[in-house]
Amino acid sequence: MRKPLISGSRKGIRVVALPLVAAAVVLTGCGSGGADKAAKSDAAQAKPGDADNEAKDTPARVTVDPVDGTQGVAPGKPVTVTADSGTLTSVRVVDAQNRAIEGTIGADGRTWTSTTRTVPGAAYTVTAITKGKKGAENSATTKFGTLKADTVNKVTLRPANGGTFGVGQPVSVMFDYAVKDKAEVERNLKVTTTPNVEGSWGWTKDISGKDRVDWRPREFWPGGTKVTLNANLGGVASGPGTYFARDYESTFTVGTNRVVEVDVPKKRLTIMEDGVAVKTIKVSAGSSEFPTRGGTHVILNKNAKETLDSTTVGLGDSYNLPDVPWVVHFTSSGTFFHSAAWNTANIGVANTSHGCVGMTVPDAEWFFNRVEVGDPVVVKGSTNTETTEPGNGFGNWQMSYDQWKAKSALAS
Repeated sequence: MRKPLISGSRKGIRVVALPLVAAAVVLTGCGSGGADKAAKSDAAQAKPGDADNEAKDTPARVTVDPVDGTQGVAPGKPVTVTADSGTLTSVRVVDAQNRAIEGTIGADGRTWTSTTRTVPGAAYTVTAITKGKKGAENSATTKFGTLKADTVNKVTLRPANGGTFGVGQPVSVMFDYAVKDKAEVERNLKVTTTPNVEGSWGWTKDISGKDRVDWRPREFWPGGTKVTLNANLGGVASGPGTYFARDYESTFTVGTNRVVEVDVPKKRLTIMEDGVAVKTIKVSAGSSEFPTRGGTHVILNKNAKETLDSTTVGLGDSYNLPDVPWVVHFTSSGTFFHSAAWNTANIGVANTSHGCVGMTVPDAEWFFNRVEVGDPVVVKGSTNTETTEPGNGFGNWQMSYDQWKAKSALAS
């Protein structure tokens, strides 16, 4: 196989360890000055007007950007490969672990452009196969390296991947490190649903203090919806010297159209499924001193047994209740459904808790087994009218859809 022709010399090229936009280089299989030598040889052998001989003996010329041997290329910089004569039949760009950068060849067959990003701290090899006018194939290879990140940002996805969740479950992406260019990150996040469901991203601070962006539908999900998140973040900068090193994906299915309605004044909760009341349960909600948070929340997680400790929710040493069965969280700040065997006399009679919603042990067990993570919780009639922050669990349902859309970094 004859090597593609590279014109020009690599003399004088300076390798730097900083992000740069490198000039393109033309590849050769015969080293510096190869283009001139090849041209003279072709001219000496060819007869005037002998087009077939010229086409046969002229190697393909291939240009690659970034330049062969360059180090410190900015992560995410596009890779381009161009055939100045002949056409490209294939281009492969891989790192040291053989992970490929995807790309497409243009309609004219002469230019390949990457469609996915290079990532930080990686060594890449570019292999281009060309076809000449008479059909002969040739290959060319170059190498380059990307700048190593000072800090690699990572994400936590909720839902993580797979499973069935309630109709109030948002798609949530939380970042280990602060995100400076929120618009650029958001542009690389895509939610796909079947059937199609309208929704929007909105940025918030998680209760932990970390940056978080959630995608919630305009209204609760239709039951049975299939949801996929593609976070195409590999090579994206989230701050000075901070990059994402990979892409992420998450899928989940929306389950039963179930809503938990808590009527604080009536000391009752009702499980609604597809608009029908399945069961009503007597409860004891928050007292007048510690009223249960009002508005719409989302079930976050469930524990069959848990210690309820007032020091973890900022109430000092008010209580410490070990091994309480059937605990269901609906805010991150400590608002739960749980069994309350110590408070049986007040269940259905008086609201006496520190903000949680207590019920008998049998009812709590039934409730625990019936509901699922992502089910909406609508608290009505509470004297606590303070809006729960979006980052406190999934308080984004406390806002109207228009208010939520305004929290997108891409809102016009």
